[in-house]
Amino acid sequence: MYVERKWQVNREKNEHARSCPGLVMSLKETVGQRIEAVIPLKLPGKSPMSILVFEGGRFFIASDPGEVQPPELLGAIEAVRTTIGSFFPDFYQKLDRLSSEDREMQRLARLENILGAIRNNASQIPELMEAVKSLLSEMEAGTAAPSCLPDPDRKDSGTA
Repeated sequence: MYVERKWQVNREKNEHARSCPGLVMSLKETVGQRIEAVIPLKLPGKSPMSILVFEGGRFFIASDPGEVQPPELLGAIEAVRTTIGSFFPDFYQKLDRLSSEDREMQRLARLENILGAIRNNASQIPELMEAVKSLLSEMEAGTAAPSCLPDPDRKDSGTA
């Protein structure tokens, strides 16, 4: 349920980002307008881009050839927020709401996935239920160390 809602909210957030009223898809739309700022943008794992900000809150994302993908678009919209946010407060308010809901749905989807993995594997891994109970007890006591595998030296951790 949360996984599907997360995808739905994410899609809605990306569609909203593409509808940004200041976004210019072609430099031809800016002929005669003055450039007010050039903002460099480097996102992890992406080629560097520049954002040209024009008068009136309009902006163009100058990147490698090809369509700007949602992570780049969202990064660019955030990068120009201080420059153009006052022109489009309703747009940014809705984007913030969708981003917050997206993060919450991601959190709940992770919970759903973890619980589903436990349910789906409990019958095939008899020690799973005891290991989960033990982990919860350790976490409540504040003694759980970060790890992906049970501690083989513990008597109650089962065998790996």
